Amino acid sequence: MTRKQLFLRNALILTCGSLLLRFLNIGFRSYITQQISAQGMGLYQLIFSLFVLSSTLCTSGAGFTATRLTAEGKDSPHVLRKCCLLALAVSLPAALLLTAAARPMAIFLLNAPEAAAPLCLLAPGLPFMALCSCLKGWFLAKGNTLIPAIGELIEQLFTIAASLFLLGLLPPLEAFMAGSTLGEISSCLLVYLGWRKKQRKNTGTAQTVSVKKLLHIGAPVTCGSFIRSLLSSVENLLIPKGLRLHGSGQGEALSQYGMVQGMVMPLLFFPASFAGSLCTLLIPEMARASAAGDHSFIRRTARRSMGLTLGFSFLVLSVFLALAEPLCVLIYKNPTAGSFLKILSPIVPILYLDNVVDGMLKGLDQQSYSFKYNFADSVLRILFLSLLLPLWGIAGYISVLFFSEIFNATLSIARLLKVTRLKPDLGKALLPWAIGSLLLYGVLLFLLSI
Repeated sequence: MTRKQLFLRNALILTCGSLLLRFLNIGFRSYITQQISAQGMGLYQLIFSLFVLSSTLCTSGAGFTATRLTAEGKDSPHVLRKCCLLALAVSLPAALLLTAAARPMAIFLLNAPEAAAPLCLLAPGLPFMALCSCLKGWFLAKGNTLIPAIGELIEQLFTIAASLFLLGLLPPLEAFMAGSTLGEISSCLLVYLGWRKKQRKNTGTAQTVSVKKLLHIGAPVTCGSFIRSLLSSVENLLIPKGLRLHGSGQGEALSQYGMVQGMVMPLLFFPASFAGSLCTLLIPEMARASAAGDHSFIRRTARRSMGLTLGFSFLVLSVFLALAEPLCVLIYKNPTAGSFLKILSPIVPILYLDNVVDGMLKGLDQQSYSFKYNFADSVLRILFLSLLLPLWGIAGYISVLFFSEIFNATLSIARLLKVTRLKPDLGKALLPWAIGSLLLYGVLLFLLSI
């Protein structure tokens, strides 16, 4: 199988797996919304925003380091074990810290003491997430996307099944969080068994890598992701508070936040399965090409990836503009969420392109620049949210989302063009997509009017 055929096969596997996972996730979120309401969904999102802070610290650098080292030829059990040990050295203290800090965070940060138990139930999943990220990184660098895709599918299915079972034994939020932890454990075990089976066929020579090399690759990604996640958590905590300062009550503020973050954003990201798969696969491809000095391949891949991502996102934008309210009524039985979805849909092309460009930059060893851009973006978001939310309410939040994506994408794209010396001519490539998007929008509006 040629390199191109392997890339396309892996892209297909990841895309199909991601689509199925996102479909299950949206269906599950619809069920959760029916159980705990939009207000409960707001609290659910706030709990996860704090948990994501811990999970980002444990997984972002570990998985990326395993992918980069394996793609660069450092393929041995010893190297992967070092990555896993480093991941455990971070994740185990993080799990203990999250457990110890759960009640103070629930009381003082979330103003919801009932959130302490869900946070404690999420903590044991951190070491399993860290180990799984290393193993998945190894598989992706080896061109095997099937095992990670199956692992994520098992995780989602197990999470749903465990949550439904635990609903009869625990309060809803605790059941959902415990189900999530059990899902992480099942995924880690499955991916580990897949790795063990592959290792029986590994006849490569023994290799080693220094801790300094591990930190050089993983530390910028971990620091960047953690700082952005930290700032994102601060941002998420500011949103309900800012909405209350604008005049909304506690329940209304959580409901508005829950609709945007818990309902609208998952729908916006649902079609991004293609872009997400492309982003994941581009990291090892770019790393291999960069190590080999194949600059023509890098420029060609960057041009095609950017053009294809933008074209696809225009089609997605047409669908959201035409079907936003019917989709949200169908899935969430909430027409207000549909209004938010229509307002936010123009952000789709920038959002998808930024994710793909970020993946290419990481593959080209430009992760320190991604860290700088993400840090600046997060700081500006917090600053503008603090200023605009009390004045404009939810409109201020939406304005900041648009500014943030444009700002971050502009910096990342400029860096990619500089590093690759690429001079893209996207106008000609995008014209057919733009025409197709307009036609699709017209057809959908016509069908709705019948």
